[in-house]
Amino acid sequence: MYNYLLFIHIISAVTAMVAVAGYPVIMGSVRTVEQAKFALGLLEKMAILPRIGGMLLLLTGLAFGYQQTYLFHELWYWFSVAIFFIIVVILAVVLPANIKQQLAALQGIESDTLPEAYRQSRRRSLRLEGIANFCVVISILLMVFKPF
Repeated sequence: MYNYLLFIHIISAVTAMVAVAGYPVIMGSVRTVEQAKFALGLLEKMAILPRIGGMLLLLTGLAFGYQQTYLFHELWYWFSVAIFFIIVVILAVVLPANIKQQLAALQGIESDTLPEAYRQSRRRSLRLEGIANFCVVISILLMVFKPF
């Protein structure tokens, strides 16, 4: 049973991390209003990946804890769960709201120049994406090295 859980846990992590890493890569190449609309539409569709991956990560992570109850006494385990919730809030709640805000800022724009409202919202999203990526790295380090 452990190997099946581990497999699902790893596949879920990869699924969720692709979206986390992909957001800044996709949005980093945007230069025009049309490109921004296309990229934001793509991100809206990709938003399902961290939701599915995140839910499976949570379920399999808790299943590991119930299967090996000593994990509930490990500090690294609880830090990983806490960091996971930070990542989920950013990816499943805050970033989708920012994407909608950015799309709204682009509505009715006739020129190819990106408006300032879009740029400001994009900067906020970029910071959040950076925080989410940093949290992913910390989470992986905690799970691999189990420092405490």
